[in-house]
Amino acid sequence: MTLRAYVDLLRLEDTLRRHTFYFKAARSAIEIYLKLHDNPLTSESKEQDINSEVLSAKELKKMLSKQRRAQKKAKLQEDRKHTERERQQKNQKKKREEEEETASGHKEELAAEKLERVDNPLEEAIKFLIPLKTLAADNIYTHLLAFEIYFRKEKFLLMLQSVKRAFAIDSNNAWLHECLIKFSKSVSNHSNIPDIVSKVLAQEMKKIFVNKDLQRFNEDFLIHNATSLQHLLSGAKMMYFLDKSRQEKAIAIATRLDETIKDKNVKTLTKVSEALLDGSFGNCSSQYEEYRKACHNLLPLTSAFLPAVTDTALNRTIDPELLWPEI
Repeated sequence: MTLRAYVDLLRLEDTLRRHTFYFKAARSAIEIYLKLHDNPLTSESKEQDINSEVLSAKELKKMLSKQRRAQKKAKLQEDRKHTERERQQKNQKKKREEEEETASGHKEELAAEKLERVDNPLEEAIKFLIPLKTLAADNIYTHLLAFEIYFRKEKFLLMLQSVKRAFAIDSNNAWLHECLIKFSKSVSNHSNIPDIVSKVLAQEMKKIFVNKDLQRFNEDFLIHNATSLQHLLSGAKMMYFLDKSRQEKAIAIATRLDETIKDKNVKTLTKVSEALLDGSFGNCSSQYEEYRKACHNLLPLTSAFLPAVTDTALNRTIDPELLWPEI
């Protein structure tokens, strides 16, 4: 019985990274590293400059003082932990424990400040991607995440490999549609691609686009998925991506809330509101506010659509999610 349990354990170790929980964690980590690559964190001095624009002199002084005290406290705690760790290591008497400690080595503690300021976020993302490509190759999001990484590294053949594998799983996926258009646009914008690589890309992409230009390909996608808000959002984003002059039409498509739309749920509506804020449609603060009000009327208890509260004493806006957490 013990041997059978041990064999089961070995088999579990071989496929552990195929588990749904690991996939969710790895996807979150990859998405975080992608955001860190696209929007690197500013230094503490720059953050203080940004804060100084919205805080009064008294509030700024108080905030800086609090930050210094927090840093001192954190340093003292770290020194204490280091001293205690050394004491425990010296007091270990059993030879077996000493050998295990030597073999395992000293493990560096995970610190959020270090993790969020990595030198190469894309390389860190690839570390999470490799097990997924091996053990979760049947999941379309594995290949879409791979595309997002290789797109930023400008690895065209690997980008092609990713979209082809995703296309074979679900050719009508909304995220895949965005990847295909970004990929085709990126290829056409690069003039220094080797001839043999360019020939392979043109040959393979012809099978997907079927001799359609990007505008027509996107229009057909919108028509084919006229009742899916998630697909309409992706198509609208690509409409603006291809032609900035069509901002109003793109926003009108993405913010549709009529009765024909099937997936009017919190998750999808929140994605649309985030797209209106993150620059996917350019500057559209007024359209966002109109959409937020419409979603609030539709889902009045969702914190993401609650109206912002203004603190008149400090003359600043408070995030409604801090006052009304999600139920």
